[in-house]
Amino acid sequence: MAKKQVSFAEKARRGKHHEDLKFVKYVKSVQSEKTGSWRFNESMIRLRGGESLDDALKRMDVEAKALDIELPTFKESVPEPEPEVADPRESEVEATAAEETEQAGQ
Repeated sequence: MAKKQVSFAEKARRGKHHEDLKFVKYVKSVQSEKTGSWRFNESMIRLRGGESLDDALKRMDVEAKALDIELPTFKESVPEPEPEVADPRESEVEATAAEETEQAGQ
């Protein structure tokens, strides 16, 4: 038995995805920061199986926010300078010098 041939139109109708996809042209008006005039940004939005335009815009916003998450950056660890430890002998020398100046002043 021979295999039934499918026409190009039938192949195009079926497509690779079995989802019911629709495309909508979305025009968004934005006020220019420089001139203050209105600009129009156009984009094609894919609607998945009966999805409304509002739902598709929310989905796209959530996806964009998920990609914009800032990951914490670790600062390069810089060793802190160690506090200087005073030599006990130096403090004794300073103390005796102070005593000598007091005695000399009397």
